[in-house]
Amino acid sequence: MVVLLLCCAAVQAQERLDEVIVTDSRIPKSRKNSGKAVVKITAKEIAKNKGISLAQLLNQYAGMYISGAQMHPGQNLSYNIRGGNNRQVLVRIDGVVVSDPSQIESEFDLRLLALDQIASIEVVKGASSSLYGSGAATAVIDITTKNTATKKTSLNVRREWGTQNSHDQKLGSLSDVQRQYLQLQRSVAKIGLSASINRFTSDGMSSVVGTENDAVTKENIQFNAKSQYEGPWAWMAFYQRDMIDSDYDTTFPAYADAANSFLSKNHRYGFAPSFTKGKSSVQAHVSWSDTERDFASNFPINYTSNVFTSELTWRYRASEKLTLLGGGLVQDIRSKSSNAANGFEHDNVAFFVSAHWQHPKGYALQLSGRNTVHSTFGAHQTFTLNPYYVFSFADESYWKLFSSLATSFIAPSQYKMFDPNYGNLSLAPEENKTLESGVEYVSTNSRITIVGFEREETDVIDFVLLPDFSGQYRNNAETYKVKGVEIAGDFSFKNLTLQANYTFVEKVKQDPIRLPKHAANLGVNYDRPKAQWGAHLRYVGSRSDTNFENGKRVHLAAFTLVDARVSFSNLIGDASASLSLTNVFDAAYTEFYGFTTLGRNLNIGLQYAF
Repeated sequence: MVVLLLCCAAVQAQERLDEVIVTDSRIPKSRKNSGKAVVKITAKEIAKNKGISLAQLLNQYAGMYISGAQMHPGQNLSYNIRGGNNRQVLVRIDGVVVSDPSQIESEFDLRLLALDQIASIEVVKGASSSLYGSGAATAVIDITTKNTATKKTSLNVRREWGTQNSHDQKLGSLSDVQRQYLQLQRSVAKIGLSASINRFTSDGMSSVVGTENDAVTKENIQFNAKSQYEGPWAWMAFYQRDMIDSDYDTTFPAYADAANSFLSKNHRYGFAPSFTKGKSSVQAHVSWSDTERDFASNFPINYTSNVFTSELTWRYRASEKLTLLGGGLVQDIRSKSSNAANGFEHDNVAFFVSAHWQHPKGYALQLSGRNTVHSTFGAHQTFTLNPYYVFSFADESYWKLFSSLATSFIAPSQYKMFDPNYGNLSLAPEENKTLESGVEYVSTNSRITIVGFEREETDVIDFVLLPDFSGQYRNNAETYKVKGVEIAGDFSFKNLTLQANYTFVEKVKQDPIRLPKHAANLGVNYDRPKAQWGAHLRYVGSRSDTNFENGKRVHLAAFTLVDARVSFSNLIGDASASLSLTNVFDAAYTEFYGFTTLGRNLNIGLQYAF
């Protein structure tokens, strides 16, 4: 594959593949001047992928494996990015870190989000706790929602219909999956206002391999306001509500249809003022997030949580070569479950500093450090050392060599610390140390990136079964290692674009579940003024899983999925249409043992912009 990528790089074309990114250093700059492996998913890329979920889109990129994405739409997701898990991934939405402290791993649930409401996504892989705090060990997923507006009122309406078949079924009804999206935007008195609603319904497949269909409803509501006047002051405010209501089945004592359901709701409120003058810029974020989860089954339970976050950052361009960054954060985090008499709570206070130095001859260095004070286990420090070198050519192509050594930590969740049955107040945070090196070549039509990494994990928190058959969370004395290689190439011809990537991940001397050593993607897009065609091939290597009925390991075979799509822009006036066929060859495969996966399915979408 490397030879193929290098050969394609020689083709001449029209488009330069370089973007402005923010997440890797919290300083806006071109990707050329970044020393990390960054995935940038633009609005154009999102628009090409109508009819799929956020998790399915992320799976198209190197190092990203969100298991559960090809299953029932209410299925739990596992964030196996660079061989990690949910607690090692940090999610930001519109500049605010989001999480659910009532979850066992305290992660944010990506099932809640609607891809139609997202403007762009940046993913920085590797350790970033020195800039973002706990959880940023394998990746930071930074999501920006749609919040632009013009003086003219605009209304965007989209409707989708789709089937929802498992393997070896005839194409079902187009009413099995339905999605409605509406966005209204208007600029009033130099304030951009935006409101949108997205609704998704599904009633076409069973959660486990069974005969009873498990219905799913998702609803997303957003309101955004953003200043558009000139001057040093700017601000934005938002309200976001996400909901998922899903039936699900049972896995114990056997995989079987069951009348179980869960309802999860998340509300987020935020206000972000900023002031820029001369070489300085100050940005503040104040946000409130609350989540409620209700499970109806033979073991009913309710969870609630809320997080208040206040963060202030200051950026100063000291010279043409040096930019400084500093900031502080205060969090109040609380959660409660119906099986615990009292709620859980703790505070976080953090201070961080960063410096980015870049010489005109191409030498560059980014340094950052953070001190986090947790009200239960005390202070914890993390750092990042990231040197890189850019060798530029006259035609604006360049080679970039980069390396980084960074530490990160994962604070034990409130459940693991405070739960009356299994909690342990003496838990220490997990520590990760990541070393990575890479090379990137960019020309006017291509980008090729090769990255190798090794992560060392210590003080990993495991659930330990005690002699009296009770259990407790404890820090493991073992040191674990994860290593891998990522190869990615983007190529642009006159009307044709190609994206290819390959990922190798190995947990050294470990036996992970649901994690493939090998994964690859190949995407092809052909654009014309009135129509766009695309195809995507995804390969996932063999894995192992656990049979919950007997506790034994089972082998999951490798699989390959092929999707195809076509869209027509300005079909009639401002109307556009899309059609996609996923799993074209109706491949049989398994993501989680005993659970249903998606077969061949058809999705049709119509959109009109007023």
